Amino acid sequence: MIKSIALHSYKGGTGRTTLSANIAAILAQRGYDVVLLDMDTWAPSLHTIFRVESPKYFVGQYLSEELDYQELLIDMSSALGLKGKLHLGVANQDIDIIQEYTSKDREWHKKALSRILHLRDALQKDGFDILIFDLASGAQPSTVNAIVSSDHVLNICKVDNFDLNGTVQLNEKLYRPLDKTVSYLLNKIPRPLLNSMETTIVNTVKNSFGSDADILGYFVYSPEVAMTMGVEVHAISKPEIDFVSDLKIIANKLLLNLGKNEGGN
Repeated sequence: MIKSIALHSYKGGTGRTTLSANIAAILAQRGYDVVLLDMDTWAPSLHTIFRVESPKYFVGQYLSEELDYQELLIDMSSALGLKGKLHLGVANQDIDIIQEYTSKDREWHKKALSRILHLRDALQKDGFDILIFDLASGAQPSTVNAIVSSDHVLNICKVDNFDLNGTVQLNEKLYRPLDKTVSYLLNKIPRPLLNSMETTIVNTVKNSFGSDADILGYFVYSPEVAMTMGVEVHAISKPEIDFVSDLKIIANKLLLNLGKNEGGN
């Protein structure tokens, strides 16, 4: 049975797309067959991380019923030397196209939700294990559609009051009404801050999200990740860095949340 996970955040700049790409690669390294979709039609960037040049087809075209999902997906498995499959669906970065999708009406988004659900069913028939959505921040209609279609939400949050308060709103007004299970990853924490205030940070997060909140981890800011300027999948290019080691632990926890074992197929 295919499982789907949505990586989401209240605001941009949390590292959500970098985490989406690396989690997908780590799972495919372990033998899972994974599909990763760029659902951030406002600021798409997965094509840059995976260095996909001049893609022919885009997620928006699939949602608009202009093409089949087989045409959309790009097989990255061989290029990345993966044990399992990793197929990628990218979004169009053209400003005119982005503006066009921001003006879509409710009827279009209802049909787009049906297309996402159809895709999930088709991928299950094709034997895929995991579908990952890299979402736009906030509560745009395309973001809500993907969350509706997901089994689990991983919220990526930074440790500041603006982001914490916004994430509380997402919990109350989006995740809970949709009856979604949610886990949290606190990202880009300056190491001196974590070293000196770890207990305070943990207490602040627990006070914000609740003492029973599923906190998957607290990630320090990684210069190695920042230095690559968004054009690498670090699980492939730099498997030795702490960021990747820590993220493998997060992947284990996500697999448990999805009801998958840690060993792959």
